[in-house]
Amino acid sequence: MRIMVLLFIYFSWSTCNEDIVVLILARGGSKGIPLKNLQTVGGLSLVARSILTARKAGLLNITVSTDHPLIALEALKYGASVFRRSSITAAHYAPSIWGVEEFALSMPLAKIIVLLQATSPFLRYSDLQEALKKLQHPRSYDCVFSVISRPRRQDWNGELIETGAFYVSRVEIIKQGFLQNKNCTILEVSTEESLEVDSYYDLQVANALLNSNLVSSE
Repeated sequence: MRIMVLLFIYFSWSTCNEDIVVLILARGGSKGIPLKNLQTVGGLSLVARSILTARKAGLLNITVSTDHPLIALEALKYGASVFRRSSITAAHYAPSIWGVEEFALSMPLAKIIVLLQATSPFLRYSDLQEALKKLQHPRSYDCVFSVISRPRRQDWNGELIETGAFYVSRVEIIKQGFLQNKNCTILEVSTEESLEVDSYYDLQVANALLNSNLVSSE
């Protein structure tokens, strides 16, 4: 047991030296679905799917910020570090930026935080890779976030809608209390990737889409 604890401490310390850090906010409380972040899609919990997606994108410094021991255990099971989220930032009224700021203060060497929404089960790892590229090219941006496009129709030019699936933000603006500023760009994702699990109905839809091979299981 002591060896496992020492290994975990070493792993957590060593990954803090990387510039890019993945953060998954996963509080235990949920009004729609109890322990929503542990609900499964395709046999994997929402937290596990997020961790595996980040890892497939080549991101190894992955932390789950949570206030619940079962979510913490699930994060450790899939090789992520765990950050103990405070009761204030885990409250239902707390905006995500509070949790991100709290975490950023504990990561003085981090320069970029990739915030993943665990309730977006169909996010593609290739889009995370593309978002990180867009942060630097064709010029330097402070943030990149996901959107979907509502199609053009007669007498309507369509619109872009923020999905919340991910935010790639520089720590400088996070410490100012923002995930976005005027120096941001977007990455358009598919309609399937924009699905957010917020109810049992959404959970059934996600599993039905996966079982019907209408979305990729990557």
